[in-house]
Amino acid sequence: MKTVFNNAAQIKSVLRDLHTQKGSSKAKIIAISGIEGGGKRAITKKVAQALRLEGISVAIVHTDDWEACDSVRFNVMNSPEEYYLNAYRLDEMVEQLILPLKLFGSVQTSVHLEDVLNPRTVDYNFEDIDIILIEGPYLLQSAYLDLYDYSIWVESDFDAAFTRLDNQVDIEQSQEALVNLFEGLIKPAAQYHIYTDDPQGSANSVYIEEQENDDKSEQ
Repeated sequence: MKTVFNNAAQIKSVLRDLHTQKGSSKAKIIAISGIEGGGKRAITKKVAQALRLEGISVAIVHTDDWEACDSVRFNVMNSPEEYYLNAYRLDEMVEQLILPLKLFGSVQTSVHLEDVLNPRTVDYNFEDIDIILIEGPYLLQSAYLDLYDYSIWVESDFDAAFTRLDNQVDIEQSQEALVNLFEGLIKPAAQYHIYTDDPQGSANSVYIEEQENDDKSEQ
């Protein structure tokens, strides 16, 4: 039966035990995946904070920092399958960052995003890291599963995902453009991923956010 988590403390306990039982000095690589806007970043941050309180050294990798250039990601000719395959430079992330971490336990590299909505350079200098949390969509493709020591699928419905994306002003300035992007590419690409890869079935566990009685829950 699939393990179901409802809060960060439960995930922290499993990952802490995984760290304690590890047989080498290499960092454990954990994938936290789900649909775009599904709440992955929020739960990843909470899990990292909980692990650090236990004295465990944690690094976070966001696949947003490996997004494709705008001309590729938002090409009007894109099909959902093409968006699924090309919106993020996952192969580069694996080659330049994840595999070195897996093989050597440390890595020093940078990724440059000069032609995206939010141009930036992200520097990675990971040494003596116990657990790497990778969060992002499309991580649970069969080609990548063997890289992870543990994987979590963050369950979310598309209405909630759209609301989260709508609150992120760096996604799209125009409400109409965001609706078109979400309905035309993001949502059908996620549906394609779910149908093709069965990420929930492939994951070691599933996270379903606890329902709170007030409106203060984190988006």
